[in-house]
Amino acid sequence: MRVALRSVWAVILTGGLVQLANGLQTDLLGVRAGIEKFAPAAIGLIMAGYYVGYSAGPLVSPFVIRTLGHVRTIWFAVIVAAACIALNGVFVSPSAWMLLRALSGLAISVNFVAVESWINDRSENRVRGRVFALYMVWQMTAMTIAQVLLTLGDPSTLSLFLLSAALFVVSAIPVLLLHRGSVVHAPPEPLGLSALFRIAPLGALATVFAGVTWAIVFTFGPVYAQRQGFTLSQIGFFLGVAMVAGAVVQFPLGWISDHIGRRLTIGAMCAAAALAALFGIWAQMHGIVMLNIASALIGGLVFPLYGISVAHANDAALPSQRVAVAAGLVLVFGLGSIVGPLITGWAVGAFGSVAYFWVLAAMMFASVTAAATSR
Repeated sequence: MRVALRSVWAVILTGGLVQLANGLQTDLLGVRAGIEKFAPAAIGLIMAGYYVGYSAGPLVSPFVIRTLGHVRTIWFAVIVAAACIALNGVFVSPSAWMLLRALSGLAISVNFVAVESWINDRSENRVRGRVFALYMVWQMTAMTIAQVLLTLGDPSTLSLFLLSAALFVVSAIPVLLLHRGSVVHAPPEPLGLSALFRIAPLGALATVFAGVTWAIVFTFGPVYAQRQGFTLSQIGFFLGVAMVAGAVVQFPLGWISDHIGRRLTIGAMCAAAALAALFGIWAQMHGIVMLNIASALIGGLVFPLYGISVAHANDAALPSQRVAVAAGLVLVFGLGSIVGPLITGWAVGAFGSVAYFWVLAAMMFASVTAAATSR
């Protein structure tokens, strides 16, 4: 465990800083869209645009990483992401935001392929769940801090957009200063999606559902809270408790998955998450305290799903397949994430804000089915 952490601590730090900037921009765009009175369907399209770009990133990232190496890939990606969020603050319209969000998603997904293939290449199977859990803990911590950053400025002005851009640039500093060149031990080899699903069907399927549910929480969590009449600070707290809960349980669940198996862990988590979403439906009628409890339960059970799914898939991969596996998992995560905002945007428009919880419950029950039927 110590040997693995010495090899990956800088890239874990970089990944968390990227998520800090990304968490701020996602919340900021959701709140600003509400201020501008964008229709729920338009918000869904804007947020889905990010995941369209996010899904395209893995198609180019293996080539980019082979050509530039991990460090230069990370640096290039965060510069593009910084430019996109700054321009979001200048050009405020649904059409402009859809285009910029797609480009931002492309850049960030390339960054994540580089970061996560680096981590998995340097982690052995017997500790991978815990190492990746620490990466996800820092991700959750960063996203929690992002909720606080949302309260430091006025979403109707340019200031928070520029803050997010600056954080993207800063995120590359740890790996830029401490590492050079390529990181992967074995030359990357191609691996199609069909091969990924053959190697680790549950890891791939669970990653899809992780993408769907993460996207729902991040994109429509702020919209849901805003429609419930929450203040800006209350919106930040509603999302923040979900992030804190996700961070707190991340390492224990990673440890459990290392010891009792990923499949059983994934199945139990998803079943509990479905029940937590149903609790949210009840909580909507019982005030803000109950809603915050529901948010914490959902966050604690939904957010660890990605890390354990990635660990499960990488357990079955060869070292030369790490970059391709990372690209494939980011791709299926992105494809799932496109679906989340689109379904939720339609459902909220048709059935009201409570549909936020109904869609989450349905996706988690589908994940339980995947865990029961896939290896």
